Amino acid sequence: MERYDRQMRVAQIGKTGQETLQASTVLIVGVGAIGTYAAEIAARMGIGRLILVDRDFVELSNLQRQTLFTEQDAMQKEAKAWAAAKALRAINRDVQIDFLVDDANPQSLLPFAGNVDAVLDCTDNFATRRFLNQWCLDQRVPWVFASCAGTFANVMPIIPDETACLHCLMEKMPLFNETSCDIIGVHGALIPMLSGLQVSLLTKLLLGERSAKYYQMDNWEMTFQAFGVKRNPDCAVCVRGETAEILFSKQPVLLCGRDTVQFQIGSAIDFRELEMVLQNQDIIFQTNRFVLTFCFQGYDFTVFQNGRVLVHGTDDLMIAKKQYQHFFNEI
Repeated sequence: MERYDRQMRVAQIGKTGQETLQASTVLIVGVGAIGTYAAEIAARMGIGRLILVDRDFVELSNLQRQTLFTEQDAMQKEAKAWAAAKALRAINRDVQIDFLVDDANPQSLLPFAGNVDAVLDCTDNFATRRFLNQWCLDQRVPWVFASCAGTFANVMPIIPDETACLHCLMEKMPLFNETSCDIIGVHGALIPMLSGLQVSLLTKLLLGERSAKYYQMDNWEMTFQAFGVKRNPDCAVCVRGETAEILFSKQPVLLCGRDTVQFQIGSAIDFRELEMVLQNQDIIFQTNRFVLTFCFQGYDFTVFQNGRVLVHGTDDLMIAKKQYQHFFNEI
């Protein structure tokens, strides 16, 4: 316990609180800017088990705001969940670090049902947050919503049956993503401030202290506000118990602000077979245990073992589909 000495000296935590943290399991969905900072804080605090879920790979543009990753990770296009797990294990060997290279969806999170004490939302889209709201309600697991873009950030703890849920806060989810960091950027110094607040709220939840406030901050104007949020007594999701319709589309999707089209194959991809196809066409490729990348006719491809394929360099679905179907029959 010596490594947590300064933490146990905090009156609100103490030795008993530290033991509770070490016995806790936290699911972190999204291991980008918010997720890497939050995961590192949680690991250094000694939270017993961290489960990292992220579908993406490390890019050079991530390094401005995403700790835990290195230039080598970006050059090798390592899966974010794997690279983050590797870094965290080197930080605290006493913390169990598990990871999943996949979307957060009903199938991928099934192994963790009933085995999680809290969830951190470190995602970048409302479709996944809407799913997390439903999943945590079903599991009766508290979670902490967080989002940021530019110099502005939001965070709120959500406790099933006690506080407002995300549907109470935003009954109608935004159709367009107009303020993501891919579109308007993000101030690098904002991320540790938001992540620190998110993990602070997580710590209070794990130690049994409840909060029902919604927090906003702007690290350029140096403003911080806290609002009381009441549970909607007629909320369709957390009060009436209606299951929110959450669609995980298999159709080609333009990734907002990334000049990239995503395709989702219905089954896993055998890298060895794909490598043979590429070798037969004299196409140079790069691969690691989770991601295979190559360039074809000026378009970059990123292929994940779980069947997700990204075609970079165009926002035209028809052009992307033509490139994709040169290699894959299923769509």
